[in-house]
Amino acid sequence: MVRIDCGEYQHKHENQKLIGSPPGYVGHDEGGQLVNIIKQHPSTVVLLDEVEKAHPDLWHTFLRVFDNGVLTDAKGELVDFKNAIIIMTTNLGNDKTSEHLLAGGTGFNRDVNYKTGTKKIPERSILERNTNDGIKKHFKPEFLNRIDKIVIFNFLSEDNCKTIAQLEMSIVAEKMRKKGFSFEYNTAVIDGLIDKGIDSIRGARGLAQIRREQIESPLADSMINTTVPRGSIFQLYYENDLFKFDIKKPKKKSGALKES
Repeated sequence: MVRIDCGEYQHKHENQKLIGSPPGYVGHDEGGQLVNIIKQHPSTVVLLDEVEKAHPDLWHTFLRVFDNGVLTDAKGELVDFKNAIIIMTTNLGNDKTSEHLLAGGTGFNRDVNYKTGTKKIPERSILERNTNDGIKKHFKPEFLNRIDKIVIFNFLSEDNCKTIAQLEMSIVAEKMRKKGFSFEYNTAVIDGLIDKGIDSIRGARGLAQIRREQIESPLADSMINTTVPRGSIFQLYYENDLFKFDIKKPKKKSGALKES
């Protein structure tokens, strides 16, 4: 799979990075990043991430790919995309959905609500309408007509949030293990992490920040400022809206058995 960040293709000339520079320009003989990959691996999954950020000329390039499954590169060679799968992601329509979730506030209160976020989840019908409207306003009909399927994802469920929070804690546990320490936490930690790091506006992107600032930094400070023997057990818990931890001494290993 190859991922293309469309934020790197905001200017017209950057389209050349995909199909190659025209004759007479530097790098013409090297070809383009995308066409080179498809030539070597025809059955490739191409992920176009955040498509709304790309320059419109990029979609003129992909129109022929979507229509006929081929593309002519800068060298004049036909590149076959018929065995490739192209997936595009977008956040179009999310701003309208966010406005709907924060519609209860106006003026200063609205700004405060936006910063603090909300746990509300919009109705599926509202989400679909805003997303479809955003896509139709941004892309031309001839482009949309060549797309096989538009899939609109749901907001994160409670189980999704717990899984993501557990993944974040596994990062901490692995870092502690590499330093020679054990790490334990209870279910209240997961609930606290979700409460502080996840809301309907930001999604789960805030979890990593909470993990670094409120969990990893205090753990690191305790290791730097105090002498903690290797093998110690750090027990993390969540209480009164704060993450706290206790340090237990390493367990003593039992002596070797004597031969009878």
